Amino acid sequence: MPHLVLDKISIHYDGYPAVERVSIDVAGDDFVVLVGRSGCGKTSLLNVAAGLVTPARGSATIDGRPITEPGSDRAVVFQNDALFPWLTARENVAFALRLRGVRPAERARRADELLALVKLGDAGDKRIWELSGGMRQRVGLARALAAEPQFLLLDEPLGALDALTRERMQTTLLDLWKASHAGVLMVTHGIEEALVLATRIVVLAPGPGRVVRTFEPGFARRYAAGETIRAVKADPAFAKARGELTDAIVEGETA
Repeated sequence: MPHLVLDKISIHYDGYPAVERVSIDVAGDDFVVLVGRSGCGKTSLLNVAAGLVTPARGSATIDGRPITEPGSDRAVVFQNDALFPWLTARENVAFALRLRGVRPAERARRADELLALVKLGDAGDKRIWELSGGMRQRVGLARALAAEPQFLLLDEPLGALDALTRERMQTTLLDLWKASHAGVLMVTHGIEEALVLATRIVVLAPGPGRVVRTFEPGFARRYAAGETIRAVKADPAFAKARGELTDAIVEGETA
């Protein structure tokens, strides 16, 4: 099973510490979510894992191999879908396959499979501007999976969506996590979202960014075992966990 490790990572910008000695590990069956106030270094840590930022100190590795640049073993999905508006949904998903030299017929077939996986099986011929925000994010997720990455790195991919679409997309993310067998490292500001999705939550506090608490809520695995999201959220244990996570984020600022 692949293993992504951020070990004692420190990140400085213009000489000022943004993150100090943060360690996070993500195994191939983990869904790890980073939460905390703005400025605590969540996205900076995600960018180290993506190979987009070089830490001042510490190491980032996958199975012991240093991360020094972006690679096909990691796929990044941002809040902005970053799709090509002049291409169809199918062509966007197939883009990574095109770069790998996959033949046109095969990449179209694989793109249609991935669109079906994100519940857009009938949208392959639509242009990006014809799709809603939630549909575009699904295309972005399908495109990320086309590269068959070992890890998905998600930077608030649902942040710009309305509440109902966001809830539906949470189940889509969990379905993709189950189907792809990729480890996930995700940034979110949503407390309920973190509880629903995460096998492990890492709470960060700013000034500089540091880990103040970790949780293993278990609700994502309950969904994976067949329980509905609505049933999970109705459980008194979910309300209790929401209160504990909220307190941890607030208390982290004064720790």
